[in-house]
Amino acid sequence: MLVHPRYDIRWVGHCQYDNSDKIWGWFIYNDPTADKKAVTKSYAFWARTGKTPSFKVHTYSTWYMDKLVREKKDRKYNEITVEKLVGLWPSFFEDIDNRFIFFMLVGD
Repeated sequence: MLVHPRYDIRWVGHCQYDNSDKIWGWFIYNDPTADKKAVTKSYAFWARTGKTPSFKVHTYSTWYMDKLVREKKDRKYNEITVEKLVGLWPSFFEDIDNRFIFFMLVGD
C-alpha cells in the first residue's frame, strides 16, 4: 500500500464514463503541528485526470464522508487504490502538494 506522510487518503474514485475521465477522493491532512487526537477536518479533492486539482474542506465525520462516497459511486465513480491513482496520474502527489499549500494559504 502506497502511503504519503502528509495525506491520509481514505477513498479515491475514478469516473470514466462517456467523455469523462475524472478523479474524486478525500483525505485527512497529517499536519505535524496539530493535535493528533483532534482530527476535525477532511478534504475532498477532484480533477480531470492529470489536471489541476481542486479542494473543499469538510468537517470530519465518517458518516458524512461515507455519504459523499456513496453519491460518487451512484455517479459511476469506481473505487481505485492509491497505486492505481498514481499509475493514472504519476504527478499526483506533486500536484496535490503544490495546490494544497496554496489552498491552505488562502484559507480553507
